[in-house]
Amino acid sequence: MFARSRIRWRCTEARRLRAAFAATILLAAGPSSCARHDRPATPPAPSPYLTDAAWRRAALVASLVNPSNEYSMVRLAHYDSGDKSDWSRLPMWNPRAEPVTPAELDAPGGALATAPLDAGARPIDTKADLLAQGEDAFFHYPAQLARAQVALSSRPAAARHGLWVDEARGVGGIVRAEMADGSRAFAFTCATCHVRQDPGGLVVGVGNERLDVGRMLLDGSRGATTDATRSFLTWGPGRVDVTTAVGSEPVRIPDLRPTRWLTHLQHGGAVRQRDVETLAIRLETLIITSNSSVVRPPREIALGLATYVWSLAGSLPERAPKAGTEQHGAWLFASRCADCHAGDGYTGAPVPLAEVGTDPALGRSSTRGTGGYRVPSLRGVSSRGMLLHDASLPGIEALFDPARLTPEYAGGRRPGAVPGHTFGLDLPDADRADLLAFLRTL
Repeated sequence: MFARSRIRWRCTEARRLRAAFAATILLAAGPSSCARHDRPATPPAPSPYLTDAAWRRAALVASLVNPSNEYSMVRLAHYDSGDKSDWSRLPMWNPRAEPVTPAELDAPGGALATAPLDAGARPIDTKADLLAQGEDAFFHYPAQLARAQVALSSRPAAARHGLWVDEARGVGGIVRAEMADGSRAFAFTCATCHVRQDPGGLVVGVGNERLDVGRMLLDGSRGATTDATRSFLTWGPGRVDVTTAVGSEPVRIPDLRPTRWLTHLQHGGAVRQRDVETLAIRLETLIITSNSSVVRPPREIALGLATYVWSLAGSLPERAPKAGTEQHGAWLFASRCADCHAGDGYTGAPVPLAEVGTDPALGRSSTRGTGGYRVPSLRGVSSRGMLLHDASLPGIEALFDPARLTPEYAGGRRPGAVPGHTFGLDLPDADRADLLAFLRTL
């Protein structure tokens, strides 16, 4: 770690000496040559992910940063292992499903999981084009069964729990799915967590910072008190725990739009993202574990979802900084920030916990810990909402406010100082304003 820190110091000093040149290149030529956007957006056909178990196993092993944490050990034990408990032996889960409609919220009692499915209810078409299939699955595939009745009892209830309501897309990405015995149940889709409703409409891929899954689970527990329900109270809007059984490690719902540029997945950087198939494996295993390891999605759906998520990078157009404050901010960025946030996606390899300085609990966790945190892409950061892995701060203005380091700070998720990621806080006020102006162009 100390050797790496010395290397970082030398790189930073070198960047400061050539900052003017670096900024000139940045403004004239756009994203740097170390971009990751040159990777194929769609997998080869037929993808080895769909056809070759040995290839999938090797890809999983290569993607796991810390084979000793619980996340890795569970997957090493069950993913194309050849063992009798192999997840490949699980029944495939692609049921008929339909989105909950806004009109259902206005009925007495709200939307009901037991309501008969309409004639248009259907499974995901696994023969469709991957991109189209992925978009369909993003909004309609039942990724995890949900105790959502309390949030679907009325429009005020939906708003209280942070569910978006859209006439075309439904309510909060929640679907009614048909079980094997013919009964029905509510389920979350990817769109439940990764779509936000703004005044101009739905923003696909960004984390839904209003979604309060913890409150939904607590309200749906009918007063039962367990370690998990007590943990739900600590989540708050915009955070979920998809790892622990007791809900003790909530993290910010991530922005999926810049996923294609990331070198690592998950806040702790537990998964190296080598290609779109790496993301497909990540999504496939997430759906399996989210459903208690009793069913698995068709791999075509997982690969379609990964392809669609990668395509969301196209919703983040970057514009050239304007003369004046934005160009000066670009110069400051090149000299102060580009050591970690580099390339087309303004991202890079994970950094050690001590270097970033934020709450280290997740990075040290036995569940997904790696000893570091990934470097998030800065593309779209100004529209992302809450920042840092635990959603400690409401946006980039708060991130660059030196007052957040003081005990009296009241602008964070909880009262008190929000330590870590102090880069840029020592700049004069005018320089920090220019840096923020540049970040808003990304």
